[in-house]
Amino acid sequence: MTNLAYDDRNQDGEPVLFIAGRGGAGRGWHLHQVREFQLARYRPITFDNRGIGATENASGFTTETMVADTAELIESLNIAPVRIVAVSMGSFIAQELMLARPELVKSAVLMATRGRHDRAREFFYSAEAKLAESGAQLPAEYEAKVRLLESFSPKTLSDDAAIKDWIAMFTMWPVKNTPGLRCQLDVAPLTNRLPAYANITQPVLVIGFGDDVVTPAHLSREVADAIPGARYLEIPDAGHLGFIEKPDQVNKAALEFLAEVDGKPFRWAAAPSPHD
Repeated sequence: MTNLAYDDRNQDGEPVLFIAGRGGAGRGWHLHQVREFQLARYRPITFDNRGIGATENASGFTTETMVADTAELIESLNIAPVRIVAVSMGSFIAQELMLARPELVKSAVLMATRGRHDRAREFFYSAEAKLAESGAQLPAEYEAKVRLLESFSPKTLSDDAAIKDWIAMFTMWPVKNTPGLRCQLDVAPLTNRLPAYANITQPVLVIGFGDDVVTPAHLSREVADAIPGARYLEIPDAGHLGFIEKPDQVNKAALEFLAEVDGKPFRWAAAPSPHD
């Protein structure tokens, strides 16, 4: 395993490992998830996947490499079997981890996931690969426009107050075209993995986002249908970053599911804003 940066909070609680999507740093979970899970008496652990942050120039890695990275992190922290909350590429990693190393995972919440390419996703993948291999860096404003359209629902994009800060943030910090980001593009179900998911035995909640154009909800539902006993929840008015766009709905669903699997009583109450 390459030396991955991680953050481990509230060590008295039961561990929950968060796995980010392509291009996402572990700190992305600190916007809305980490505090909520701490208040629910869990031990949230976040980390930067290979290809992000200090390892952004890494190359030559595969889905299997990142599954091995995640397994080694779980073992090094002695947290197996661990609860997993993952999104997009993180969900792809979690799905393969549950097949390769089932003893390491207790339960999983998989968001914005899929088990195969459809025609549109195949074209999107090819287009992203062409951009990465060209070495071109889009103007920050244009790249921000694409990210906004891919990340959020039309409802949020039409909300001036909600979208203002995201426009500023995406423009100020554009995605860098790095070797690591290009490699992460291949960390995905590039063939039909749905039949293999019939061998996943852990309790799983799959969450699809109703306005996700990157990983449409119907592809997430396919994953839930493929995993024996898995549940499916679709959250409306949410795009690919639904865990940021609709955090209360995501956190409530995830925490209620984990509590049920753990046999723990749980009553949802959104955490007060730190500014209140």
